[in-house]
Amino acid sequence: MVAESGGVTRLELFLDLVFVYAFLNVTTLATINFDLYGIVRALLLLALLWRCWVSYAWLSNSIRLDRGIMPMVAFGLIAVIFVLGVAIQEAYVDRPGGLPGPFVFVLGYLAARAGALLVAMVYARSDPVSRRRIRRAWLPLFGAAPLLLLTALLASRLIDVELHPWARLGLLFLAVLLEYGSGVLTGVVGAHDLPVRHWVERHSLIVMVAFGETIISVGVSRGIGSTEPITWALVLAILLSVSVVGVLWWTYFDLARFAAELALERVSGAARLRLARHAYTFLHLPMIGGLILLSFGLKEAVGAVGKPAPLPGLSLLALYGGVILYLLGLLAFEGRTMHIVGRGPLLGLVLLALGTPVAAQVPALAALAILAGLVAVLVLADRTLFRGRHELLHRAIQPAVQRAVGVAPKELFFDLVFVYAFIQVTSLMAADPTWHGLVRGLVVLAVLWWVWNMFAWLSSALRTEGPEARLVFVAVAANILIIAIAIPVAFYDPSRVGLYGPLVFATCYGVVRLLHLGSFWVVARGNPDLQRQLLLLALPGGLAILLLLSAALLPELVGVRGPYSPLRIALWLAAVAVDFGGRYLVNVRQWRISSASYWAERFGLIIIVALGEAIISTGRAVADQPISALVVVGAILGTALVATLWWVYFDVDAIAGERAVEAATGGDRSRLAADAYTLLHLLMVAGVVLVSLGLDQTLALVHQKPGRHTGLAALAHLALYSGVILYLIGDQAFWWRTRHGIRPIRAITTLVFVALVPLTAPWAGLGSLAVLVAASIIFLIVEAVRTAQLRRVLRDPLVSEAGP
Repeated sequence: MVAESGGVTRLELFLDLVFVYAFLNVTTLATINFDLYGIVRALLLLALLWRCWVSYAWLSNSIRLDRGIMPMVAFGLIAVIFVLGVAIQEAYVDRPGGLPGPFVFVLGYLAARAGALLVAMVYARSDPVSRRRIRRAWLPLFGAAPLLLLTALLASRLIDVELHPWARLGLLFLAVLLEYGSGVLTGVVGAHDLPVRHWVERHSLIVMVAFGETIISVGVSRGIGSTEPITWALVLAILLSVSVVGVLWWTYFDLARFAAELALERVSGAARLRLARHAYTFLHLPMIGGLILLSFGLKEAVGAVGKPAPLPGLSLLALYGGVILYLLGLLAFEGRTMHIVGRGPLLGLVLLALGTPVAAQVPALAALAILAGLVAVLVLADRTLFRGRHELLHRAIQPAVQRAVGVAPKELFFDLVFVYAFIQVTSLMAADPTWHGLVRGLVVLAVLWWVWNMFAWLSSALRTEGPEARLVFVAVAANILIIAIAIPVAFYDPSRVGLYGPLVFATCYGVVRLLHLGSFWVVARGNPDLQRQLLLLALPGGLAILLLLSAALLPELVGVRGPYSPLRIALWLAAVAVDFGGRYLVNVRQWRISSASYWAERFGLIIIVALGEAIISTGRAVADQPISALVVVGAILGTALVATLWWVYFDVDAIAGERAVEAATGGDRSRLAADAYTLLHLLMVAGVVLVSLGLDQTLALVHQKPGRHTGLAALAHLALYSGVILYLIGDQAFWWRTRHGIRPIRAITTLVFVALVPLTAPWAGLGSLAVLVAASIIFLIVEAVRTAQLRRVLRDPLVSEAGP
């Protein structure tokens, strides 16, 4: 799905993960004041965010954002969008003690929109038709800007005029109408024609991002890092929530996504641009809005589990209304592209309308169960009641399905759960800012990494979007979500109410291992050698599960309690050692890697997921603070640091690794994949998680007076630098394994950062972060100059290779 050539670039995926953070903040803003006014204002913000995202979707149709100077420009715009996301919490009400929040939000929005248009104008200077189109595209922004600025000035009280809150919303609504209505009249920004594959993948990705935000909202319904008791009711609510999200994901990626691609290919020129604008720019908005509404509802429903009273009216409206709005958008999308109406989505709308009054009379868990049952009918109806028509449509979309390459939707759906899991790991370490806390966090990360890695190997062998494969990945995603919720109490659960946290973690881990083994056994049918390897791999897997179960139970039996039990830590370390050491029991040569590009893309994606989690952690650290100059500077520096980490890997190294795997054959390819990706990428992911911890703690203390919380500042400083150093070591080791050499500039950079750790300790905070960012940028510029020829060779195989 995410491809470096022709499809969505990794930089665009990174941009979209920033929008995950923005969508999360919209959900949080609505749930803080969960009433009709709160829902309406959240949906208006969502409309503005969508308009902003669409600007970059059109821009990336004409310009490769990952070429030449564009990555630096793109990361500057990403920093603006990130500040815009941070300011969402103050988009309507200014917090005292900082900058006028509503004004910062509006300026961020205008800068983000104008930035996309300015870049498009620069690159279209030799194309008169595109320049005229871009000039017309400024008109909606010019029309909406005065209203947005007036709304911000009123909300910030920079204009001494009292206006009713609904009246201010009316001004904002008028600005949104101007943005969208004028856009219809002025046309679109882009090339004369539309690259269909990129356009479809781009919107498929943002839909997936919205699904990921919905899953994360389910997890944060209890709060980040919560140690509240885990109950059977909560576990059931999580399973029901993921099943609802999974079915809705299925309805789009099963048929509509591919049918729309074929519909776009059948037309060209102006007709294609109109279809793209109507079906994607406009009709995807209610789908995204429905998923955000569903996020509100799921967050409220999961939070209300265990209470006997029915869900409040607005919570139920968000829960069921979100699904209804999504299905209405999907029906309109199918009607515009496929010229059909009906089947499962229409039946689902009828059933939801009938089921909502019943759900209003029952507790939250029962309302969730009814919703899950009703949406399941969507899939069942297409395979029973509408089976003939559904199979006919599936045969019609096979050309688009067979062309699809790269990471499949089910795998990206699975990966987005790990965004929340990595957030929980960061929170585990932040809650205990000691060496014990760091060790526990890294051990949990290693367990999570092994789970993800197992399914990376599975998906490389199971390259299918069949119903059975989708069900497995949805089931695993649900278990990973429960594991992530249990992370804060994975070592010790102080509560004596509900389920025991360490036991929940170990049990769900065991279920995931069994699902993996069973799925791979089915894939290995007819291959006795591979089945023998699976049995060998099951031995360390079973032992690791027993060790984690022992870690959960034995300390209690022998009377050793608390999170710092040496016996518990030893058992966890032993489980990690057994899992990672178990690979030496099997013959890696039996585990074939059929596609080098898919394999490299799969691991590049998890690096981006980790970087996206770093962005979210950075924003979460300042969520409760007033927007100030220090917060804005910290947000920009944090974005810049994450951008340098992205550049370190994706500029040259990721492509070089892919070329190395592609050049290897047979068993040598499998060994290279196991060493360079399975093992060495863990160092890079661990480095990013430590950077997340450092950014989280640094920005959380940005308003503290000097001298206060010096211990936390020192930990943040150490986590920042050690995270970057570990990331560079992992990347250098990856280069050595794939290219059989050492990059001197990287070695020098790593040593300089080691030397900077004690030198910058007195400036722990934004000062040391600024030094780290400046040094990173300087070294990257030097390296970019030195590797210019290698970059050309890797990106253009026709160029004769030369050394760096």
